Amino acid sequence: MATKVFGIVGDPIDQVRSPMIFNSLFRERVVDAVMVPLHIRPSDFSQSLGALLLIENVAGLIITVPHKVQAASCLSGGLASSRVAVAGAANALRRTVGGWEGDLFDGEGFAKGMEAAGYAIKGKNCAIVGCGGAGSAIALALLDREIAQLSIWDTQRSRSEVLAARIRTLHRTQVEIREPKKGDDIVVNATPLGMAPTDPQPFSVDELQSDVLVAEVIMKPVRTKLLIRAAELGFKTLEGRHMLDHQVEAIWDFFRLPRLGG
Repeated sequence: MATKVFGIVGDPIDQVRSPMIFNSLFRERVVDAVMVPLHIRPSDFSQSLGALLLIENVAGLIITVPHKVQAASCLSGGLASSRVAVAGAANALRRTVGGWEGDLFDGEGFAKGMEAAGYAIKGKNCAIVGCGGAGSAIALALLDREIAQLSIWDTQRSRSEVLAARIRTLHRTQVEIREPKKGDDIVVNATPLGMAPTDPQPFSVDELQSDVLVAEVIMKPVRTKLLIRAAELGFKTLEGRHMLDHQVEAIWDFFRLPRLGG
């Protein structure tokens, strides 16, 4: 049987950690598979998904910035999970008869990462900056854990409004569209700002309250300028790696990979 090939698709791609993690697990669990980074630009994304289906041993894809929303739009209704349908984004695709089937694990990974680090979620005021795939997924996961209040913000106002409308329909709760402010307990950067050294900070942390938790979704650098500044002010911080580390097992099962060499 041919080695199964899995890819992580993004633009840029040098920041991804998934190949390191999954390839280590493939060796550890005696699975004949490999994960490779695939640098695909947005204009080529849809065509590339079709082309990858022509390679018979390509079994699944992890989707990262900036393709998660586009990945969801490429799925037909029956092949998208309920999380994909609500968030309008997908970060994992597996091969199925006639196409790709998709799900979204970023939100659960983020929330479980917070919980594993010892941070409470229930009853907290949460602000998310960035309403793309990761931000949408995190919003849903935090609401499922009964946060007290949610605010969202995106430089593209229309994205904030679309996500707020979806959340109100699903959770029947009020969502503020605003930037983070004093009184927020958890503030999340769900944008790519911070990946490049020249990036501006996605939002200012200087006016936040002293016991706030500032969290990232960015994997590389591990400590973004935002987290460094938050730490200088004495705030609690959570690195982006936690979001990936705590969704690996769910993605493994989604890909229908065996355990213990079975």
